[in-house]
Amino acid sequence: MPKGIGLRILLASIISSLFFVNPTSAQEQDKVWFKAFGHTPNSISPELYHQLETATQATERWRLLFSIGKQHVTQGNTDSILHYASVLAQETVDAHDETNTARTYEIMAQWLYGEGNLKNGLLDEALVSYIKGLNKAEAYQDDGFVHNLKIGLAKVYFHKGEIEKASEILLPLQNQLKEGELLSYTNYYLGNIAATQANFEKAKRLFTLVSKNEHHTKLSIAAKLMLANIYGEEKNTNKAYSDFESVMQKALVERYYDIYTEAVTSYGRLMNNNGNHETAELILSIAYTNSIQWNNLELQKKIIQQLVYTYQQKEDFENAYNLMTQYLSVNNQILQKQNTRDLKELEVKYETLQKENQIYQLKEEQVAKQNELKRQKTIKMAILYGFLILLIPIVALLVVYYQKLQTQSQLTQRQQELNEQKLKTLEQEQQLQLAEASLEAQTEERSRIAKQLHDSIGGNLAGIKLQLSNLVSTSRNNSELLKQVNDTYELVRDISHDLTPKKFINSDYVNLIRIYLDNIAKNSSLTISFSAHPNAKINSLPEKLKVEVYQIIQELTTNVLKHAKATSLEVHLNLHQNELQLLFEDDGAGFDTEKHKTGIGLKNLNLRLQNLEASMLLDSALNRGTAITINIPLNAN
Repeated sequence: MPKGIGLRILLASIISSLFFVNPTSAQEQDKVWFKAFGHTPNSISPELYHQLETATQATERWRLLFSIGKQHVTQGNTDSILHYASVLAQETVDAHDETNTARTYEIMAQWLYGEGNLKNGLLDEALVSYIKGLNKAEAYQDDGFVHNLKIGLAKVYFHKGEIEKASEILLPLQNQLKEGELLSYTNYYLGNIAATQANFEKAKRLFTLVSKNEHHTKLSIAAKLMLANIYGEEKNTNKAYSDFESVMQKALVERYYDIYTEAVTSYGRLMNNNGNHETAELILSIAYTNSIQWNNLELQKKIIQQLVYTYQQKEDFENAYNLMTQYLSVNNQILQKQNTRDLKELEVKYETLQKENQIYQLKEEQVAKQNELKRQKTIKMAILYGFLILLIPIVALLVVYYQKLQTQSQLTQRQQELNEQKLKTLEQEQQLQLAEASLEAQTEERSRIAKQLHDSIGGNLAGIKLQLSNLVSTSRNNSELLKQVNDTYELVRDISHDLTPKKFINSDYVNLIRIYLDNIAKNSSLTISFSAHPNAKINSLPEKLKVEVYQIIQELTTNVLKHAKATSLEVHLNLHQNELQLLFEDDGAGFDTEKHKTGIGLKNLNLRLQNLEASMLLDSALNRGTAITINIPLNAN
């Protein structure tokens, strides 16, 4: 042991529970007592040992061995944990028992090995133990202890500094576990990860949640210890001291000596940070005494580091250097127990410790300069980050505002285009309706006049001509009168024919329909197909029938343009056995024939067909287009 250190530790052991401090202020009367143990505390019930000695059944011995080992885990007695893990593992193997009970206790023994090695700082050995346990659980298909082993594995990764691996194990467990001790352990180590990443708000939230779980006393006290450490980091010194004192008191009452010593160590570190180096030295010496007594190597490392810092602050560089030698010795013990296979790795670790030793021996002035540089850098970075924090939202708002203006402009332009297109469509429809109405009115008026001239005046003149023809032989004047009546009759007949649209008289009627449909296709988005057979016979149909069929095609085409939303239209005109057939089919939206029987368009069409004594077959359905077949008998027309 280094010079001067042994005497201080011996004094701390002799003082034992007589030492107290008042860290807060002179006015406060609460005193904090610190206790050193001259032996390894043992609070295991003697009854358990007696039961173990008298147990005859293997399963009963395994249960007692695990129960005692688990209690030592709770109290932090690393040697005892490893002892009972070894005995339990050996007895389950020696029993040659293939039952699920034996296999379960094999897995539990590996968990005890992992806990004991972890508390001793033997991280690689702990990792091997947890992985062995998980492999056995997978091989035996025993899921009962898997979560405990996974949490243990995450703890090893955390202590090895492999935070990402630890998080990958704990985060799924946090979602899988609904309640209980395992969920509290998961939250506790997620809190440790958050604290390591300086996310103190998240860490405090998780530790507070765990500390309220009074069913798991040790874990609750451990969480309160971590909260006290965070308050110390946040410079909330009075709160940190208060919580450390509360944790130490509860840990002693519950006999959680590992947590007690951790709290004492943290208390001493806080004393150091506040400049109370003399008190910190004595407190840490007491803690060091306990860690040596319990052979807790990992705890010894932590305390030695704090003592080295204490002596550096007191400018006692000789003892600081000597303690580093002791630190190296403890670290070497851990490395030897790790059974590391790669010698080069050991050499690297040793060289790293040597470099750490040199760093500890740097002069106080150099440390101060580095701290000043860090402080200035932190201030500059804080200013930069603050500027960025203000700048980024402003830029983001400007971008969003610009995008909104662009979108609004495009929307307005699109709406304007739609309105113009709608207005144009309405104008076209109105013009089409006016043209249709004008044409239909003109045609009807022409037909009416022609019919009146032909039927009334023409008939009368024909009768007069017939009567006069009997008188031709009796008088020359009568012959002249007959000639004038005949001329008048021919004139009325010519006027009647002239009132019928000229384009239907002695014209290529089929080509006339084709021209009309082609014009419609050019001025719309419709693709129109038209066929007629036979052309010559259709062209020779009566003019009155041509006009009616042409107007029927116009009316049907207009309905397609206005209502069908079609892309293609087929029109077929066939003459066969004294019957003219018009087939009209589109691929538009269609309609429900039951609901639209009384529409104006259908009424007009039916009225025309009645005049022609024609029949119509209508086939339509929603989203399936419309097909219309019209049959016109020629003998009736």
